[in-house]
Amino acid sequence: MNGELALVLHTHLPYLKGHGVWPVGEEWLFQAWAGSWLPVTRVLERLAEDGHRDVLTLGVTPLAAHQVRDAQLGNDLGIWIAGQMWRSEEQRWHRHMGIEVVELATYYWRHFADLLAYHEDVQSRGGLTSVWADLAANGVVELLGGPATHPYLPLIADPAEIDAQLAVGLDDHATWAPRRPTGLWAPEMAYRPQGRVADPTAEPLHVDRHGTPTLLRVGRELPGLETQYAAHGIDHVLVDTATLWDAAGRPTRDWTADEVLSPGEVAGFDEIHDGVLIGDSDVVAYARDVTISSHVWSASAGYPADAWYRDYYAHGTFGTHPSWRVTDHALPPDAKEPYVPAAADARVDVHADHFHTALRATLRPRPDTLVVAAFDTELFGHWWFEGPAWLEAVLRRVADDPDLRTSTLASRRERRPPTRRLTLPESSWGHAKSHASWVDGATRPMWQAIDDARGRARSALAGGRGSARVRRQLARELALLTTSDWPYMVIRGNAAGYAHERVSAHAGAIDRLCRLLESDDGDSAAEVEAARLAAIDAAPRDPDALVAALQADGTSVG
Repeated sequence: MNGELALVLHTHLPYLKGHGVWPVGEEWLFQAWAGSWLPVTRVLERLAEDGHRDVLTLGVTPLAAHQVRDAQLGNDLGIWIAGQMWRSEEQRWHRHMGIEVVELATYYWRHFADLLAYHEDVQSRGGLTSVWADLAANGVVELLGGPATHPYLPLIADPAEIDAQLAVGLDDHATWAPRRPTGLWAPEMAYRPQGRVADPTAEPLHVDRHGTPTLLRVGRELPGLETQYAAHGIDHVLVDTATLWDAAGRPTRDWTADEVLSPGEVAGFDEIHDGVLIGDSDVVAYARDVTISSHVWSASAGYPADAWYRDYYAHGTFGTHPSWRVTDHALPPDAKEPYVPAAADARVDVHADHFHTALRATLRPRPDTLVVAAFDTELFGHWWFEGPAWLEAVLRRVADDPDLRTSTLASRRERRPPTRRLTLPESSWGHAKSHASWVDGATRPMWQAIDDARGRARSALAGGRGSARVRRQLARELALLTTSDWPYMVIRGNAAGYAHERVSAHAGAIDRLCRLLESDDGDSAAEVEAARLAAIDAAPRDPDALVAALQADGTSVG
């Protein structure tokens, strides 16, 4: 059979340092870093020690890399993990919550003590980016890059801005990784073909029953995003199943009703089990297989929903750790049964076996083909506590199977380069596979704020005004303003207030700098304000290409 599993993980969070602590700001960062990024990295190191190579593809966005390289944040994370150990001791005394919950205190103390020791070991070796770089240099993982601040690329009308985002992000990656990346997890798996750009600030021409907006197209016709990817040395990217489904001319289907393809649909859909060349470029699009991935995660089910796994939302009271299992989704959090780690471990083995069997069943009729299973790294450990253990179990089962192998996307492209070419539609991995998760009435003011700030910054910098420090900070603030997480958080109902605050903060910073630049005696005041802002918003480290894009005429491509 010789089928291949290309597991792809996306390590990303928006820039959170200095922008709140709890419940969304740095707390979110520490939960993801300690709960997922460290445990998943430890799994990869164990596999590497056992001789495994070509294990998986690890996407690391520049914003994630920037934050894990921050010495202060690394120290603060150690303090945070130690605080979780103290929380375990507090749990030991909450006897009114039941003996089963009290006895989990020792389990959690050991868990966080072990995690702290590993974190300190990683920091002593240069931090997570150093470990990831070593794993890549030794052929264990492929590292994917990304644009500087994870903007939603299809809705950026200026190709010079896209070029700058790619240049800054990929250059930053090259400062810590063993080589410049040739693969990209495009933000939100979003793609735009050749044509004019949709305007998210205008009232939509039409909104269908799934919330998908038909947006007014503005400006001149631009090349497809693959043209700019290729100009920056990118030769493979991720898209969603629906993107290749539509590109191949398959029958129209409602992706909001069910992402999972039926056996009949899969039977004729060869593109999902290989890559395709985008248009007339040499850039390959690999699609995540939503059918196989749905075993792990879907809108309504997946392994993490099992009754014996730890319930993420059942936090209890009085400062205890989450100590209850899923039990029954119909039950409120305070009616859940206590968590039993040994029982959860047993379910990990069951679900690893199930996934391995499903993988074999998918690949058996298709010798020498590929399954791409792509997830946010944060799923494994943070959202799904048992996720790292499941990940390791699956990877070991595949490696031990003589008919299967793991592969990175780069390795697959080199060994079996695709030959079929398709013109891809505008798409994403969001709701309805469209812009619907980023553009609606609630986010239109956000997009207008971005557009206004972009125009304001360009006007203020006209004629070469402002020192290098001021120009660089203006570019940073605009880049952070365009992060795709903000509109997504509003539409999908996750910390919408925080997203609005961040947009307001970055737009306000841009306005203040611009007003100071435009005043008669504002140079020194602008310097002071830029220095103050740079102490908070220090990413990207080198935004010079973004400055140049703001001062350009918007005609650059590559």
